[in-house]
Amino acid sequence: MPMRSISIKKIAKRKAVFLILISNVIFFTIPLYFLVIGIWKVTSCPGNAFLPPWMIIVAFLIVIDRLIFWRRIVNETKFEKTFPRPSIIGSMERIKTWEENRVWSSSRTLLGFMAVVRVVLFSSVLIGKLWSYEVIKNDQCDHLVSYSVLIFCIFSIIIYLFFFIGTLYIHIAEWLRSLEKTMVSCVNRVMKVEE
Repeated sequence: MPMRSISIKKIAKRKAVFLILISNVIFFTIPLYFLVIGIWKVTSCPGNAFLPPWMIIVAFLIVIDRLIFWRRIVNETKFEKTFPRPSIIGSMERIKTWEENRVWSSSRTLLGFMAVVRVVLFSSVLIGKLWSYEVIKNDQCDHLVSYSVLIFCIFSIIIYLFFFIGTLYIHIAEWLRSLEKTMVSCVNRVMKVEE
């Protein structure tokens, strides 16, 4: 193997390890911060005594979500090693089936649990946004708690909106592609009948 391709693989592996490390640091720093602040300031929010425990609960939900995410990634990686991706030259149906099988390589229980955790986390974000806004407006809570929750909730809602819009776009594009295929098929039939 030429020296150049060996160094490219090493760079790619280093980059992958770096990205995994950075994402773990980001996704585990937030829960750690919430745990520390939630426990430290547990009695310093008379305007809403539930806000510091909210921080602790959300920290655990984020950790659970990340653990499920990484378990899914490991399952999908094992699936890809066992069943390599079909070539692009093959039929699109084979690739689509392979993608579906890869997604379902994790147990349905795990995927269902992940969905439940994310719905609970999203609901918690909405509740936290309302609670933190109320205590900030009335100035009845430690600013570290209230502003931490508010900023986290605003960023989370923005991220959820981007994912929702992206998912909606994908489904609409798929529906339009299907509609286009149907229209082409109809026009082909009409043109064949006229001939």
